[in-house]
Amino acid sequence: MGSGVTGNTADSGSVIQGSIPCSPAKMSRVRKQADGQPVAESTRDALLRIAVEQLDGGGEAAVRLEAILAEADCSPSSLYHHFGNLRGLIEEAHIVRFARIQRERTAEFSRAIEHIETREELVRFFDAAIEQFLDASGVTSRGRRANALGSTYNRPDFAKRLGEAFMETCDSLAAAFRVPQLRGLILPTLDTASFAVWVQGLFFSRVLLELAGDDVVGAQWNAHTKRAAYFLLFGTDNPA
Repeated sequence: MGSGVTGNTADSGSVIQGSIPCSPAKMSRVRKQADGQPVAESTRDALLRIAVEQLDGGGEAAVRLEAILAEADCSPSSLYHHFGNLRGLIEEAHIVRFARIQRERTAEFSRAIEHIETREELVRFFDAAIEQFLDASGVTSRGRRANALGSTYNRPDFAKRLGEAFMETCDSLAAAFRVPQLRGLILPTLDTASFAVWVQGLFFSRVLLELAGDDVVGAQWNAHTKRAAYFLLFGTDNPA
């Protein structure tokens, strides 16, 4: 999937040629955030941010080396210093965007579940969380994660790193499920580690369904998923 990348790059691992890399002390700048506030940003972070924005905008086919270097205001040697070559930057950007989406959602879920004390509250919380999890508004974020997953094909080192990022978020989600488990609100026999991996895997199976574009089947899939999740959590598919 890397054939659409322009600039001095290739899946063969060719490096970006240039002068001697700048010293780390010179690799910083200030940029304005969306709210207008200034924020310090290293050259490495700038390169990553811009690469992520380009991937979000159109996948690897939208990545433009010249545009990245121009916006980051750095030379090819800086990219070589931090990432080895453009392929290295793209892979790092894929990992950042893949992990960022999962970490944000997992952190939000963890904060909310900490304050639940009763099973009734938990069922209401899961009802809302599952609806949000499967909502059509998540199509873009699910597609971005699937895009990163597809980019691992025939790239074992990249695949290993993406798998590690995936398992890191699964571990955090498993820890979140252990909170109500320790309070006796869900089954004590539930293996939260494997359950968390199953839940995260639902994102990718939902992507396949969304490619088909069948809303009727999609609604049935959502119902099956909710019943299965409740059975694993509570021992019944109707815990209300």
